[in-house]
Amino acid sequence: MKRGEFNNYPNLIPLHQGLAYTVKLPDMVTNLLIVPYEYTGLAYIEPSPNPGNTINIFPYYLGQVIEEFELSHGTDLHKPSTEEAVLEKLYKHAWELEKAMAARGGSFEDYMMKMKGLIDFLRYFNSAVKIGKIS
Repeated sequence: MKRGEFNNYPNLIPLHQGLAYTVKLPDMVTNLLIVPYEYTGLAYIEPSPNPGNTINIFPYYLGQVIEEFELSHGTDLHKPSTEEAVLEKLYKHAWELEKAMAARGGSFEDYMMKMKGLIDFLRYFNSAVKIGKIS
């Protein structure tokens, strides 16, 4: 995405067997990467006008990116690097997230339950090993 190889506006392009999607936003510069799981997950946004320099990480819930709540500090240096770091950040800001989710008819508890399910599934998916034909 950083190299601009995806010319996909306004359509979503599935990546990694449909586990993630990318779309170029209407400004034709910013790329959005969505990891969907029952309408929740994380959204990675490369902000304009300097795409590729920073990545912002936002919750993705009920089909919308919650831009009022940012997981990273806007740079690659500060973004959470492990699942545990993401969960820690979410729990530390549970009240702010609850207010942002409630505005969309959801709740922090529902989001976290789905987020943990997403993390467990991705751990399983990424650890799966294909076994060859046994003769």
